[in-house]
Amino acid sequence: MSGYELKKQLTVKLGAFWRVSFGSLYPCLKRLLADGALVQEKQSTSRKKHVYRLTARGEQLFLELLESADVRDLEQDRFSLRLAFFRYLRPETRLDQLERRRGYLQDRLAHLRASLRTVRDRLDAYTLELMDHGLDEHEREIAWLDRLIAAERGVPASDLRTARSRSTSLMADPAPEGTGLAAQQPTPPRDPRLPTQTGQAAPTK
Repeated sequence: MSGYELKKQLTVKLGAFWRVSFGSLYPCLKRLLADGALVQEKQSTSRKKHVYRLTARGEQLFLELLESADVRDLEQDRFSLRLAFFRYLRPETRLDQLERRRGYLQDRLAHLRASLRTVRDRLDAYTLELMDHGLDEHEREIAWLDRLIAAERGVPASDLRTARSRSTSLMADPAPEGTGLAAQQPTPPRDPRLPTQTGQAAPTK
């Protein structure tokens, strides 16, 4: 496969969350060639075109990189890239990395909630909205990871659909009065810079 064809395929597969440029691709191909992970095949055509083939060393290196995951690999961009190639991993390795990602997010969520409890009454409305959005994103991804973990453990599809429906319902319905994060903290005064109605401009000085 040529560098151009490889970039095209990577863009299709990873383009939603990872930008692949020729400036980063070709130096990487050069390093893999030097390491013996790739070989360059000769072409019978007169057009100068570099075509690469993955070697046994390259396959081994790919699996080693995919199976090893440190704390940085559990961050959003790195984990999304890793997840795109999960089909090459053994089921027990997939399960381990999914559970570690979930644990990482649960720790982040607990830290974010603790921070919010401490500073909520000192934040303006926009910053509060941003932090609440972060809470929602973490909660949704944890619920999604719960479904992936259940699937890896062989939970029937009907149970997964029920769990998905229940989690969606819980996120859509307001929490009962006296429960949840909102009940733990006093409601801060409304920021006067926010619009009072949809479509209405914020007041200016």
